[in-house]
Amino acid sequence: MKTNRTLLQLIILLVLVFVFTKISANEPETKSILIESNSNLYQSSDSDVRLKLVNIQFDPLGFIFFGPQIGMDFQFANMIAVGPYVRWNYAGLLYQGVITEWFSNETTASVASYGVGIGAKIIPPIGSGRHRPYFDIGIEKFKGKESYDPGGTYGRHYYEYKADIFHFGAGYRMLTESSFNMSIGFFIGIHKETENFDYYEFESTKDYNTLEDPRVFPGVQLMLGWQIGGN
Repeated sequence: MKTNRTLLQLIILLVLVFVFTKISANEPETKSILIESNSNLYQSSDSDVRLKLVNIQFDPLGFIFFGPQIGMDFQFANMIAVGPYVRWNYAGLLYQGVITEWFSNETTASVASYGVGIGAKIIPPIGSGRHRPYFDIGIEKFKGKESYDPGGTYGRHYYEYKADIFHFGAGYRMLTESSFNMSIGFFIGIHKETENFDYYEFESTKDYNTLEDPRVFPGVQLMLGWQIGGN
């Protein structure tokens, strides 16, 4: 009876040793799975959508407002963008309307009516980095020209003007895992004339006019962008 009890205790001891050995053998595998899982989580976080080096963007709404705009932003720190742009005012319907007093006279805007500017944006990432509110600020050098024919011997009557335009605004940008991105925003522009003169086509004399008071105007932009370069 005592021998049977001893044998039973030995069997139980061997079973416990076997179970403990199996658990110990599986522990590194479990740790490996946890480490791999944590690594995947880190990689997932690290692969969030980020700003690339350069973003080339175009504003098609400019055809309706004050002219289409094309620009190039240099992006860094995954939230800051700075770059130049060009706006072709002549191709804007609203700009043409203002020049011609809403298409009620024979004034013609020159194709050489344009603006060159530089802007800066803060574009902080939210969540995965695809959704980004932004705030922007910038300044633009504008040059406009218009003319009409008064029907005299001096030819067409030309008006030329230059202005500084300070603008600021806010909006939203959506990034994709590819290079495409889209932004929509609102801005306020402050237009301040720096030069205003007129002259006749066949006369060399120029009359420098009194500068207009600064004007404030709102605007809307829809920027279609394409990013290039590394993250």
